[in-house]
This record gives sequence, structure tokens and C-alpha cells, in this order.
Amino acid sequence: MKRFSTLFAALLIVCAATAQDYNIKSGDPISIRLISAIDSDSNIQTTPTAIVDANVTDNEGNILIRRGTNVSLSTDITKRKGLGKAGSINVNCLTTTAVDGQTIYLMGGISAYGEDREELAIGLGIGAGILVFPFGLFCLCIKGEDAHIPSNTIITNVVMDDNYTINY
Repeated sequence: MKRFSTLFAALLIVCAATAQDYNIKSGDPISIRLISAIDSDSNIQTTPTAIVDANVTDNEGNILIRRGTNVSLSTDITKRKGLGKAGSINVNCLTTTAVDGQTIYLMGGISAYGEDREELAIGLGIGAGILVFPFGLFCLCIKGEDAHIPSNTIITNVVMDDNYTINY
């Protein structure tokens, strides 16, 4: 009987230690605002800046992540190319900071794609290449359009990547 009560007490302690009340739960939404515009054709690629667009609060109204807190981003930019290939931009939100200094990991982002001109480039390249050889083949150098994400774009499909307990 003593073993059973010791085992039961140990299980209660383990359950109490693991049952935490998280302020931020995995999957909770967060709204992010891009401060700088992103263009796939820019020769100077700088890291775009973004901030938290609205305060993140718990059920009692305590602020967990303040509006205006910086968000670190990862960008993948592809320039437009010949044969009508368009430019593309993929932006992923990585982390932000809570009011107690904890790093909060995020999931989600935004993508933008320029318009392809592949049919135009190949059609004109082959058609003009036959009629005005070899000068018509230069039509194969036609590029697609650039991708662009304007400043002040709000990214709404970003969520928290893990559970966090924030001390406010």
C-alpha cells in the first residue's frame, strides 16, 4: 500500500510540473506589418523590416507582445530571367520578442510573383527567328515581370510556432 501511495504522489508531482498554463499557445495568430517595400528587380538587396501590427494579449488583457516590436524575416528573392521567366519573392516571419525578453518563434509569411511572359518570348523568338534569322532569336531574351510587395503590407497568416509562458 505504501508503494502505491508513493507512486501516486510521484505521478501527481510529475503531472503538476508538466501542466503549465501557457499565455501564448502554438497556432495563436499574430499580425505582422512590412515597413519596407520589397522588389525582385532591386540591385541592392537589403533585408526588409517588419513589426508586430497589433498588441498580442492574454485572456485578461495583459500585453504579451507589444505593437511595434521588430520581427526578423527571411527572404528568398528570384530575379526575372530570359524566356519570359518572372521574378518572385518569398518572405517568412521567423521571430519576435515578448515583453519579458523571450524570443517567440513564428510560422508563416507572404509570397509575390510577377507575370510570366514565357509564351510571348518563345512565340516571338521562334516566329521571328524563322523570318529574320538570326535577329529574331533575340526575342527569346524577353524577361517576365518583376514581383513587388509594397510597404505597409499586413501579413495575416502568421502564427506562433510553440507554447510560451510570458512573465509580464
